[in-house]
Amino acid sequence: MPYAIDVITTSDRANLVSAWCHAMEDLAHCPGFVTAELFEMKRDIRNAHYDFVGVIEGDATVCESDAPIAEPALHTVERTLCRLEIRLDGTSDHCDGHSWMVNPFEITNAQIPEVLDMWDKAKDHMVAKEGFINARLFRARSETARYGLINVAHWRSAEFFMAALDDKAYVRHRERSMNYSLHPSLCSRVAAVFTTDVPAHPRSLASRAERVGP
Repeated sequence: MPYAIDVITTSDRANLVSAWCHAMEDLAHCPGFVTAELFEMKRDIRNAHYDFVGVIEGDATVCESDAPIAEPALHTVERTLCRLEIRLDGTSDHCDGHSWMVNPFEITNAQIPEVLDMWDKAKDHMVAKEGFINARLFRARSETARYGLINVAHWRSAEFFMAALDDKAYVRHRERSMNYSLHPSLCSRVAAVFTTDVPAHPRSLASRAERVGP
């Protein structure tokens, strides 16, 4: 399934969330729409130059539609069309959590294989740590995309993630990551739209838009 990932900067965060929710409610009427999530940057880990990251799942018609921002004078959106490269699920049974580590990898297409190798070597450390829920690694479909990979990892809390990041066993992986232009941050999911049905008549599509507190 295709994905569209929007890296967003804005001068009006409240306006952005409202505009995004309205746009996603409209987009949810498309038969190919699946889900959409909006993450707000709360803590810069390293050079996080954005305010929000939006993740939209749907068919090509949905993902290749215009970026859903009503007031371009206030908001800048950089869209990357992606596919889901890897999904990881934690070893524990928890399904609840309120912190997401979002990391756009500003790398060239030629660097992707070595970064995937780095990510593969580091993943077992993170998956085994307390508080890890799941992770999705997205890969850009275009070889010229600014962000070759984008990671979205769900944790029970920011504290659990930072403990895993600061663990001595992770030092080597962290040092290796310094060779690349990465933009990780800790985020809250502030809005989401889900579909529960794909009816014959798109306008009757069952969906819900929710605002989620930080």
